[in-house]
Amino acid sequence: MFRRFIPVLTLMFASSTALLALSAPAHAAAKAKAKAKADVKAEAAAAPKPEAAPEKTDDVAPKPDDAADKPADADATPAAEGADANKEAPKDTLVADAEAGSSPVELPGQTYYAVGLRYRGVIVPKFMMNLFGDGGTTVYVHGIGPEFTIRKNAFEYGFSTWFASYAMDPTPFKAKSDGADAWELVSSQIKVLYLTADFLWSHDLAPEFAFNYGLGAGFGFVWGDLKRQQATPGAANANPSTGEGYVACSGPTNIGNCVDGKHYNYNEPNWANGGSKPVVFPWLVLQTGLRYKPHRNFIARLDAGFGTSGFFLGLGLDYGL
Repeated sequence: MFRRFIPVLTLMFASSTALLALSAPAHAAAKAKAKAKADVKAEAAAAPKPEAAPEKTDDVAPKPDDAADKPADADATPAAEGADANKEAPKDTLVADAEAGSSPVELPGQTYYAVGLRYRGVIVPKFMMNLFGDGGTTVYVHGIGPEFTIRKNAFEYGFSTWFASYAMDPTPFKAKSDGADAWELVSSQIKVLYLTADFLWSHDLAPEFAFNYGLGAGFGFVWGDLKRQQATPGAANANPSTGEGYVACSGPTNIGNCVDGKHYNYNEPNWANGGSKPVVFPWLVLQTGLRYKPHRNFIARLDAGFGTSGFFLGLGLDYGL
């Protein structure tokens, strides 16, 4: 059996050998080609590689809204701006209010003007008259006139020309050094035209209300009659110390205190004519009060003070320009 397969094996071997011989060149060529390719790859690997171009990524080219690549203070800036805006908000609100048509708010650094009318009720107390003589009485003086005010940074100047009447009914009066026979009944029709200026500081209590304090100064031109009439006791109970109960003499040669007739129906001359009636009278006061401004164009003041004419209470109504 084995011998039968020897020729077959020999034939198969020969055939294999022939096939190998025929395929050897092809294998050699393939091998050479593979080797050449491997050498090319090796050379390519050994050669220095050029730097690769950076890949375009979001990290390399950050977008404007990329929060990750923004500077640390970029996010803080809007917050800071917001904080500044919040800080400025009151000022902006103040400006908006002040620019509103009816707002009473007054802005720092801005000047405000107003015109109006003032009233002064001046109280000349009896004790002030007694500084110069005996007798007298408390006199209430009415004064009224226009005013013009200039206001800035809670300080205002108020200029006014106002008229006052110092009218007084016949009242017993005499000099301190004179005796009881010197009592006279003095009546006044004195009038004064004042030119005054008020200088007032304000402390705001609210946008509409403020507390005022300051001073006023000026002078007044005096005119009118100051009449003196000699007096005599009109009854047994007349008081020679106060002049109470004294009446005017009926003539220059009447009995009692009227015998000399010196001041019978006498009109006191002014300083220019050798008398004691003043030509100019000073106005100097310390004053305080309240200021009320409910509307941009309406200002009201309640004033009070004390000075050369005595105590006074006042009211001012102004229109803001």
